[in-house]
Amino acid sequence: MRLQRFIVPVVMVGMAGCKGCDGTINLGQGPEADARLTADVYTWECQDGDYLYEGVFGFDVALEYAPDGLQDRALPGGCVYGLSMFPGDAGGMGEDIPGLDAAPRWESGDLGGTLQREGAGFYYAEAFSNVMSCQPSEDLIEEGVTLTEGAGFSGATTPAPGYIDWVETSFEDEDGNNELSFGETVELEWDAEDWDEVWIQVRKEREGQNYGAVTCNVSGEDGFTVDEDVWGLFQGNVNVEVINLYVGFQNSEVVELDDGQKIEVVSRGMHVLVVAD
Repeated sequence: MRLQRFIVPVVMVGMAGCKGCDGTINLGQGPEADARLTADVYTWECQDGDYLYEGVFGFDVALEYAPDGLQDRALPGGCVYGLSMFPGDAGGMGEDIPGLDAAPRWESGDLGGTLQREGAGFYYAEAFSNVMSCQPSEDLIEEGVTLTEGAGFSGATTPAPGYIDWVETSFEDEDGNNELSFGETVELEWDAEDWDEVWIQVRKEREGQNYGAVTCNVSGEDGFTVDEDVWGLFQGNVNVEVINLYVGFQNSEVVELDDGQKIEVVSRGMHVLVVAD
């Protein structure tokens, strides 16, 4: 089995939606920081007797650098179409990090490794690739992930993650294909704590690229329904290989380093609905 998950340049399909009242998304001029360090733990449902909990499915670390052009990931007030929540190619405006003489390195507790350059301003490590373990998710990056070698951004550390006790869904694939169908109603509930923000994303993917996603800010809630209001935000029904659904929990902050540079640091736990063979 493998997770339908891709970290690639993003293809945005249309930018209609409503973040304000004019029917368009106003993502501003980008975030204050020029770089972003993201630690993503992908989770799935594990069971110990009658006890359900979130185990580690995969683990990625990404570093983006795009001065005055970092792709904005600020959550909307409700639901919006066209917002990418995944590291890609630094929003298409990436630049190589000045003074970086060797590949960036990261560590978290006993774990660590090298971030490979995937393109200008984008460095990425697939630390665990679909390990499908039942290690508790919060144990993996308990104290955050530190960029130990990253030129001027060395020392940046992502926040400690919160706890995801469980995520339950009403999703049932009667055909055995383990695929979410367009327009399908899905009830979601979760029990989690010590996270700053929570979001839902329904993401259409083809050949590893994003062909449309709807993201909903559900911070402070413990449940959400993906219904016709969510599906209605998609710009047409583009044929894709898979429609996936993520329940994302995140802690983030912008930190200023000794030389005055600012970097956004993010720790996330993301429950993945669709796991395909």
